[in-house]
Amino acid sequence: MKSTCNYFLRTTTLLTFLVVSFSYAQEIENSADVFLEDYSDNFQEAFFEGLKQKGIENYDRAVNSFLTCQKLEPKNAAVANELAKAYIQGKQYSLAQEQAELALKVNPDNMWYLQSLYTSLKKQYKNLSHLKEIVPYDNEKLKENLAHILYLERNYNEAKNVLTEVKDSPFKTDLSTKVQAAIDQRGASSSSFTFTSTTTTNNTTKNTTAKQTTNSNSNSAFNYKSRLKFTLKQKNFVFLETTAKEALEAYPSQPYFYYALGAAYNGRKKHRAAIETLKTGLDYVLDDIRLADDFYREIAAAYTAMGNPAKANMYLIKVKFKK
Repeated sequence: MKSTCNYFLRTTTLLTFLVVSFSYAQEIENSADVFLEDYSDNFQEAFFEGLKQKGIENYDRAVNSFLTCQKLEPKNAAVANELAKAYIQGKQYSLAQEQAELALKVNPDNMWYLQSLYTSLKKQYKNLSHLKEIVPYDNEKLKENLAHILYLERNYNEAKNVLTEVKDSPFKTDLSTKVQAAIDQRGASSSSFTFTSTTTTNNTTKNTTAKQTTNSNSNSAFNYKSRLKFTLKQKNFVFLETTAKEALEAYPSQPYFYYALGAAYNGRKKHRAAIETLKTGLDYVLDDIRLADDFYREIAAAYTAMGNPAKANMYLIKVKFKK
């Protein structure tokens, strides 16, 4: 009985690690029980050990365990990908590339295998054209995955270029919108700059500092944001709603304007409209963690006002910085 319990405990623990590791692998489509039937005990133990060693950052031992798995299952794409990731962590990038290519050859539709290959190439200072030469680039799903990876890596112009080669689909429309919004947001952030010039006249040195914006009129993105922040502090929600809507008409990819409109809706007890607006705006928040926190708090406030504390807590736990 004791041995049965031990086996059950070992199997349950193994299953936990396998599910975590394989949740993204497309070849594991059936239940974990079927998976256990398909692979030997030696394979399971070596794979489990590899995950454990990788988890504690002992990458050499992780590699050895995954190589054992690979000897037992030479064409297992998930194992090849785990090897690629372990090699990347161990800074053995050319070996990582070999394993990622092997995984992608077995399953070219898998985004995470492509991600491993992309990372291994980037670490070797190889560019996108090199990647295109070694993958089946005529695969439509692979091109979609590549565009998505480039977006996540913030290589927005390259993502945009790849998307021009992707067939029209809801995926392309959605990602194209996000990529363009990211490009616009990046352009808006760099549209303001300061410069200091030093001139000497009659032995007197003068420092002149000037600030330049791409749009100095009252309806520039910068001025809209300043007005909205002031109005939000004053809690004038009627004017806040009007101004935020006007700002969004002019700059539909600026996340703060969605936040301001959501706050205005909450202030006017239009909580459903607030949630819808704020969730839309979250798609445009890229790397501003504190702004994302403000979105989460405002969404939580809307759900709380609607008597849904469970949903409110779902967003409150996403907050990274506490006020």
